[in-house]
Amino acid sequence: MTSHPMREMLEAAARRTGAHMPGHSGTAPFPLPDLYALDTTEISVTDDLYAPRAGIDEAQKRYAAIAGAEKTVFLHNGSTQGIHVMLEMGLQEGDTVLLPRNAHLSAAQACILGGLHVVWIPVVRYGCYTAVREKDVLETMHAHPEARRVLLTRPDYFGGCLSNASVQRIAEEAEGLGMELVVDEAHGAHMSFGGEIRSSGSLGADAWVQSVHKTMPALTGSAVLHLKKGTHLKKAMQVLRREQTSSPSFLLMLSIDEARAWMEEHGKESLEALRQKTAFLKETALQLGYTDPREKWAASGCVFDPCRLVLSAPQGGSTFLRQLAERGVDAEMAMGSCVVFLLSPQISWEGVGKTADVLRDIPAEGCAAENGEPVMEPLPECVMDVRRAALARTESVPLTRAAGRVAAACVGCYPPGIPLVVPGEVISEKTVRRLLEAGEENRFGTEEETIECVAV
Repeated sequence: MTSHPMREMLEAAARRTGAHMPGHSGTAPFPLPDLYALDTTEISVTDDLYAPRAGIDEAQKRYAAIAGAEKTVFLHNGSTQGIHVMLEMGLQEGDTVLLPRNAHLSAAQACILGGLHVVWIPVVRYGCYTAVREKDVLETMHAHPEARRVLLTRPDYFGGCLSNASVQRIAEEAEGLGMELVVDEAHGAHMSFGGEIRSSGSLGADAWVQSVHKTMPALTGSAVLHLKKGTHLKKAMQVLRREQTSSPSFLLMLSIDEARAWMEEHGKESLEALRQKTAFLKETALQLGYTDPREKWAASGCVFDPCRLVLSAPQGGSTFLRQLAERGVDAEMAMGSCVVFLLSPQISWEGVGKTADVLRDIPAEGCAAENGEPVMEPLPECVMDVRRAALARTESVPLTRAAGRVAAACVGCYPPGIPLVVPGEVISEKTVRRLLEAGEENRFGTEEETIECVAV
């Protein structure tokens, strides 16, 4: 009998209730024929992503008009590829970039590939949550006027965003200092279609990248890079040609255009409905004894996406996540006492109702949730630039003996994919403890129970 392990796995997953990405929630935005029939390559009647003149060109122009960009480029390697482009385009080896310490690991990887010098913007920790504050961004910019580019993450995995006014002030200050502001807006593709929290492109960002598949009805891996200045396009495409496959997926690019068209037609009302669904689930959870930790995190100056639900559970986030999964509901992630539910514009009231029923079946019992008192997260000691450390001669070191050694890889927990240590930094005892507590299945950058360190 023919075996189909991948199909069987995915069909089983499709029968569950999802409160996680991708944003299509298992439903195509428009009726489609067999996708195999549409899968193709560059032929006379299609187009070329790297020299678009037909359907891709028109689709990118339509998306740019919605996003307020001069140029938009379709990506099929997620926002990771867009972050690489934003940080590397037009810069030389040794140029300085400013990264918030809660940036996705792809930002550090871009600096390895581009040979860029990293200066970290410190973050404040509220329990399991780390937030970058406007004043810390501005202070770091003024302390390093040699920097060419500054990156923000907005929204973060918990839906946290620097306010519209904060981003505008940072953009204005960056322009005055001769820097460019680029934004990892992977979790905010829907913000181009309305809402009080505006997309960074409308607030002065020079470039911003969005994962269309996270909060809109597109296939996984679909993303868009928006450029405020069309003059950046040539340099952006140079990076894409160097680091992205020469055989882009027409199906992923199709799903980007389909998601854009659906959101143009239904986005305003679907996002309003999503806010109502999220508010309903939150109210249900609060009545059951769960709490919304973001009320305390707002002291950071962040505002929070009303389309995302974050709950703090007294039994602990990992326990709460497992309890949900055992009852057929899969949330996006757990961290500390918190669980993140990533709801999409296409989630049905039936799915919301099932999630509410499952919540009612899980008692909010156990130890008290973390208090979330703010502390400034200390930056690790850095002794080598990221590229030099990543390309150095290395050796595998058991995690239990890694404290004090210099990392040769980005290492941390996923989700949310924020490195605890990057190449060139000294591994602390605290980092070792967090990695061991996370377990192998929730770590990235380690091999079984070892970590790659610069050889001594």
